[in-house]
Amino acid sequence: MHSLPSTTSLSDTIASALMQRIVNGTYAHGDKLPSNAELCEEFGVSRTVVREALASLKLGGRIVSRQGSGVFVSDRGQKMPAMAWPLPNIRACLEILEFRIGVEMQAAALAAQRRTPDTLQALYQAHAAFADENWHDTEKEALADFGFHLAIARAAGNPRFAEFLQTTIAEICRDLHTKYTESAKHSATYFAQTVREHTEILAAISDGDATLAQTRMQLHLEDGLNRYRRLLSTAR
Repeated sequence: MHSLPSTTSLSDTIASALMQRIVNGTYAHGDKLPSNAELCEEFGVSRTVVREALASLKLGGRIVSRQGSGVFVSDRGQKMPAMAWPLPNIRACLEILEFRIGVEMQAAALAAQRRTPDTLQALYQAHAAFADENWHDTEKEALADFGFHLAIARAAGNPRFAEFLQTTIAEICRDLHTKYTESAKHSATYFAQTVREHTEILAAISDGDATLAQTRMQLHLEDGLNRYRRLLSTAR
């Protein structure tokens, strides 16, 4: 049985753990997840907590319920729709980034102010999960990127930040998937840039510098905004 920290949202923690198993292939497309009872026993939580965690993953399109059969990793959970670069998709990615910037800047600042050994360990693990991989799959790269931002949201010490990211996971991952697909021809350079920006954000949080963490998060996300603005400008 896993021991989960009481200072975090249990359902959010379990949702993240299950999503990571989907990302790393422990649960592949079409696989059936353990039953609610098995998950309750594994994580040491109530059925209500497990149901909330599964609801979060269903909302993000990661899993689907089949009446009488159980819960399975969905098609979307394993492979996102290909991007054809229609303008509405680009605008939608720009809009979600505009919305994220204010939320994630504040989350980064609070994470720096409220950092603990446990939250810093989780941040370093999420950073390593992204930075230490040699990615050849844009969806998995996007999900690992999302995992780092989710870890910062949790470290803010206010469950609403993580809840926001979880409820908008489909939109955020569409943005990230689009970003990595568009950058594929320069993947090594772009990946190195993203790792460097994540490292700088993490360093500021680790040092307890809320202002710098906020500024670095803003610069990191505004880079994507500027990219989409250029795409829209050239498409007119």
